[in-house]
Amino acid sequence: MSPINLDRIQSWIDQGRLDPTRPITLKELADSRCLHGVKDGVKLLARGKEQFRTPINILVSRASAEAISAIEAVGGKVTTRYYTKPSIRRLLRGESESSFTPLAMTAAGEGISPTHDTAKPFSYRLPDPTSRKDLEYYRDSAHRGYLSHLVEEGHGPSLFFKTPGIGVRRKVSKKGGSAGAAGENRIW
Repeated sequence: MSPINLDRIQSWIDQGRLDPTRPITLKELADSRCLHGVKDGVKLLARGKEQFRTPINILVSRASAEAISAIEAVGGKVTTRYYTKPSIRRLLRGESESSFTPLAMTAAGEGISPTHDTAKPFSYRLPDPTSRKDLEYYRDSAHRGYLSHLVEEGHGPSLFFKTPGIGVRRKVSKKGGSAGAAGENRIW
């Protein structure tokens, strides 16, 4: 992933190359030449967090915990979003749009939003993660993942491990060990 530090973003804002009033996405970072060559995504890092003073709304692939806390301390917002190499290429060419929330599927099952403007040329839908590691990362509210709204209150982002205290307990009868039908004798 291409690293971007808070001191560089603050420098670009001070020079007028980035507009802090608008959301900052991969496309804005690449168009302003704040980043050179985005391949697998962008990771937001916290170098220069002491000098960072502008509240921004930024959308990146990954973010460090210190960078998230520094941006939120000045009143900004961080969202992490999953990207593939083809989706990054489409974003940088303007064939797709970055969104802070996953696009809703239409009733017909097409991959575009119901609010899609038909006057614009076709726009590709950004893919959602498919691997367990990526799903759990972007479902985690600590990482400010764009899928964190899917996790119920009190649950963790893990797909395999249940939160303690949640689930159905099996009752065991005191007579035969298992709660089977009375008088039933099984050999297996």
